[in-house]
Amino acid sequence: MFKDLYIETERLLLRPFEMADLPAFHGLVSQPEVMRYLPEGAMSAEEAQRILTWLIESYDVNRPDRIRKFTVAVALREGHEVAGWCGLGPLEYDQDRIELYYGISHSLWGRGFATEASQAMLDYGFQTIGLEEIVAVVNPENTASRRVVEKLGMLCRGEIRGLPQAHKDYEGSILYSLCRQERDVRERRGGRDGGLTRG
Repeated sequence: MFKDLYIETERLLLRPFEMADLPAFHGLVSQPEVMRYLPEGAMSAEEAQRILTWLIESYDVNRPDRIRKFTVAVALREGHEVAGWCGLGPLEYDQDRIELYYGISHSLWGRGFATEASQAMLDYGFQTIGLEEIVAVVNPENTASRRVVEKLGMLCRGEIRGLPQAHKDYEGSILYSLCRQERDVRERRGGRDGGLTRG
């Protein structure tokens, strides 16, 4: 389920990361534009290697009822270039909730890849892993990411306030979520969001 994921979408491949992806992974996480809204910021080569090793090791310990971190490579079907990442993992300030996250190389922004990859991961989370709810946390200034989660049909639940100091990076962010039941009702009515578009 976690080690053998392989999803083809119209333009993308989603697959587990390998250590051979390290140069491409570092190329992604060293981009200031890509990492702008993430607490880690742009990573050094050493940080990228440490994180990628941990992500790969997590494939062996992830379980449907306890995901440590499930991050996969997002590659272009044409040429198989690693274009970004997408994944599911515990929300830092509420470990019982599973968060959807993604990142796409700055050179590929504006082509709908984040939406396409995230839709595939959202479907996998509900249909294959069996999650009951998936959330997303977005910085209010990150309008592109807000558009992505709204295209996925995720619902805005309001601003995050009142967190302890240890989680101050989330303070003021916007919380989105989607429950399996809400998704099923929407699909029975004939569409994820009344007509998913790319942007």
